[in-house]
Amino acid sequence: MSARAIVTGAGRGIGLAVARRLIATGSQVVVLAQHRDSAEAAASQLGPAAWPLWGDLADASTNRQLIEAARDHLGGLDILVNNAGWTLTTPFLDEAPEYWDRVLAINLGAVLMSTQVALAAMVAQGQGGAIVSVVSDAGRVGMAGEAVYAAAKAGVVALTKSLAQEMARHSIRLNAVAPGPTNTRVLEENMAGPDAAARIERMIRRIPLRRVAEPDDIAGTVCFLAGPDAAYITGQVVSVSGGLTMV
Repeated sequence: MSARAIVTGAGRGIGLAVARRLIATGSQVVVLAQHRDSAEAAASQLGPAAWPLWGDLADASTNRQLIEAARDHLGGLDILVNNAGWTLTTPFLDEAPEYWDRVLAINLGAVLMSTQVALAAMVAQGQGGAIVSVVSDAGRVGMAGEAVYAAAKAGVVALTKSLAQEMARHSIRLNAVAPGPTNTRVLEENMAGPDAAARIERMIRRIPLRRVAEPDDIAGTVCFLAGPDAAYITGQVVSVSGGLTMV
């Protein structure tokens, strides 16, 4: 039987690349995005093995309804990829509490709810499962201008390690992938402005492999950790950063 997977933030970027790879290996995938147009466009690209679903995962009630609807459509759940995320690069002293709330809700709160609903389904099935969360090296080593985002991602790292211990008896594995700078819309938004080219050049100089990642660079590691070749790997955080961080 093919794997049944949910990928959040799958309308573009890393999430879309993950969904494409999962489908290529025979999975059925619910493509979950915030907006209907991006979810449907992604599913149209991916073909009949993809099913679009949309809504605001940062709202706990909506999140639960979406994950349950995805589970019901698939007839069960084997893989959850927590990929949806968002931040801006701004000085901490200039930020408002409302901004903090949104960053924490998207990057930590949404993962808490999606993971709880998915784990309940996997435990009930009794067939194991895999959850892979896309975090950030900001959550491991810190990042100026992204303090609250880094705190949220560090929370997901701790959640992953804790639940990996708690869920091992159910043969459910939890791991995380920590990308470095990646060519996505979030990077574009944060690199907007007259000095963007200079900032990107400085960033690339710090990366040993001398380029930012493409979404497929991240998707390969996510799908490996979600698949059978990683059957004895749990509670790990893998940096995919071109050598920018080596921890």
